[in-house]
Amino acid sequence: MPRRPPRLPPLLAEFDDDEREAVLAANRVFYRAFNERDYETMDSLWAPNGAMVCLHPGQAPLLERTAIMQSWRAILGHPESPRVRCTDEWVVGRTGLALVVCREILANGQLMATNSFIRLSDGWRIIGHHSGPVPVAERSQTATMAAAPTRDRRKLH
Repeated sequence: MPRRPPRLPPLLAEFDDDEREAVLAANRVFYRAFNERDYETMDSLWAPNGAMVCLHPGQAPLLERTAIMQSWRAILGHPESPRVRCTDEWVVGRTGLALVVCREILANGQLMATNSFIRLSDGWRIIGHHSGPVPVAERSQTATMAAAPTRDRRKLH
């Protein structure tokens, strides 16, 4: 009997390089909008409706689009909002859903972020942003992190 080709895990099936690049492009637009203080672009990146969440560092979760966009308006409008450089992007997804995990480099520290995207008829839109502090990683550490992560099966998280 001929052997069947191995099946991809459900989360990775049907997510090709073009989709991966499109998600990464949307993620980069998110950080460009942040750094350029472009509220209109930020607003257009978030899904227009449906379930969504935004967790800014040290803040309570925001679960409604109106509250999420009010928070971004305040952040982008504040003269002392930090500049953020996104590095070490890692993306995983399937048709219609993707997660980007990345390191956010600020002048006074580093954060790790998870940005969740859904595919709508007009492209990838954010439905979740979660960012929190992590120990500072030097460039040599972050370069190895950009490679596909290997999971230590002895750990639950």
